[in-house]
Amino acid sequence: MKNCVKKDNMKPAYIDQMLMWTLIFVSFVWLFFFVLNYSTAVRLNENMDYMSKFAAKYIANNIPNQNTVTTNVDLFANLNDIKLSKIATITNANLSCVIATAAPQNANSQCIFITQGTYNKGFLSGQGANNLVSKAVVYNTTNAAQITCTLNITIN
Repeated sequence: MKNCVKKDNMKPAYIDQMLMWTLIFVSFVWLFFFVLNYSTAVRLNENMDYMSKFAAKYIANNIPNQNTVTTNVDLFANLNDIKLSKIATITNANLSCVIATAAPQNANSQCIFITQGTYNKGFLSGQGANNLVSKAVVYNTTNAAQITCTLNITIN
């Protein structure tokens, strides 16, 4: 009788395990950075919401001559206090305002403030200009005409 030696056709799975753990590690790192980029974008958008709401209320309640909105120093000082460090300093060159002169917008007593900026990092890269937008509308207590202001911010 022959002495049979049983040969297992199994090779060490070191390479397979290394590939599996590398794939799991890379997946967790990718997920971490995705969550980090997403939370940054959400935080920026919330900050833009705060700026829009504040500026709309400030213009509607505190500036009697709304033709001077773009030169109001207090408005820009307050907006720069509210903004995050990722947003560049806000000046009067970033703000444009239009007061309606034609009906029916010249009598609807609205103050519309739009804050827009482009965030080109992470999953939002390549989405085009002004991919983060915030808009606030309040009752205009100082003027019957509709005023629409757009603040273009630079996100670093």
